[in-house]
Amino acid sequence: MSEIKLIAGVSVNADSIKKEYRIDSGWLTLTLSAEDYRSFFRQAVDKLTEPMFFFIEIPDGDSDEYLTYYLNCTVPVAKAILKRYGGILFSDGVIRFGFGSEEGDEIYMQEFQRLGIYSNSLSKFEPIVKSLGYKNNPEALTIWDVLSDDNPGMRECVECDDEGFEDIVENLTEVGLYLG
Repeated sequence: MSEIKLIAGVSVNADSIKKEYRIDSGWLTLTLSAEDYRSFFRQAVDKLTEPMFFFIEIPDGDSDEYLTYYLNCTVPVAKAILKRYGGILFSDGVIRFGFGSEEGDEIYMQEFQRLGIYSNSLSKFEPIVKSLGYKNNPEALTIWDVLSDDNPGMRECVECDDEGFEDIVENLTEVGLYLG
């Protein structure tokens, strides 16, 4: 059995994926286990320097393209977004989202639970993943690495309290979310 727990919106054989991360070219990359989303993001947004922004990438209709929306925010606003919309953000298998700062840091949650952190100072994020039980391994695999014709994986939209990602976009547009 895999060490990685899948979010509700992802189905794939991830038995070979371990709680490991790799660092390469300024990126820290790992498959974030479902139970670690809330704790990771709560701690990671504290490491970002203001001014900062939230972004969400949503499917553009039936195409393979995504629309990217941005919201300039502060750390308290980022935490409020996570508290209000964490149920969707932490379980939907289709959307991509993250946070960044004008300083150049980026926390990017992609498909199949692939978390990428870009920073000129990964040392401020690495202790967070270590505290959650992830080990540094230059050969660490993500779910992306095990997808194949025999293991295609499935992703689906998930609702939480009768809301989906469309509601995030609609509600946050009222406070300044804009299409990039």
